[in-house]
Amino acid sequence: MTAPDGTVPSATTDGEGARPRRRRLRGLVVAAVAVALAVGTGITAGSTVALWRDRETFSVRMPAGVVAFGARTVTAPATATDWATGTGDPVEAVFGPGQAATLYDTGSAAVLFQVDSLAQGHRGLRYTVTPTVSGGVFGAATLRLFTVTSPALCVPGATGTPATASTPWQPGYSTATALRAEYWCLVATFDKVRGAYANTASVVGDVQTSTGTVTDAVRAQASWAAQVLKAINPATEPAHRLTFRYETFRGPTP
Repeated sequence: MTAPDGTVPSATTDGEGARPRRRRLRGLVVAAVAVALAVGTGITAGSTVALWRDRETFSVRMPAGVVAFGARTVTAPATATDWATGTGDPVEAVFGPGQAATLYDTGSAAVLFQVDSLAQGHRGLRYTVTPTVSGGVFGAATLRLFTVTSPALCVPGATGTPATASTPWQPGYSTATALRAEYWCLVATFDKVRGAYANTASVVGDVQTSTGTVTDAVRAQASWAAQVLKAINPATEPAHRLTFRYETFRGPTP
């Protein structure tokens, strides 16, 4: 329809033409809220991201989807800081003070870490793991970091292929809503003996008899040994950490 001045009314003004625009805006708002809930409020292991698309209120397609990434030391309580707020945001899993005594006393310890992630749409997700260990019993230990398929496999003496990165989500299109868990195992071995010392002392004496002098008739001998231990107090173990950083990458679009 043409107005008297010759112009054509815009489809974004009040009236029936405004409905498509308002519908799109409302869909984007709901989508943004869902993403914020997924990556900003701390999704716990086993949770689902069910709010990313509300089919009853809008039908706008959301090609980006939800991305969530979190990591923690399994023995530590879960907190909101276990979750990244965006790509490249580091997540730190702390360990050391709780395991130092076991490592010092037994010579071996294993620390289990869990990584939870979700990537929807046409995005893959990959991440790196960077250990930061300095001082204390762990700083003097030999460390090995690798993935395990089950938490039960992360035990002292366990072995695996050393790794520092993983790609849990490939970039093919995904509408998954369940978090995917991966497990990392840090195995430490420690020898608290710095060195060993051993010595033997002997005393030789001569005895006078009626027939003369008997040489080496009296001999005293003593031996002793000791181990020198490394001067490390497990009670003062500093906090160490694994730093996890993720990024998403694009795949083909339909």
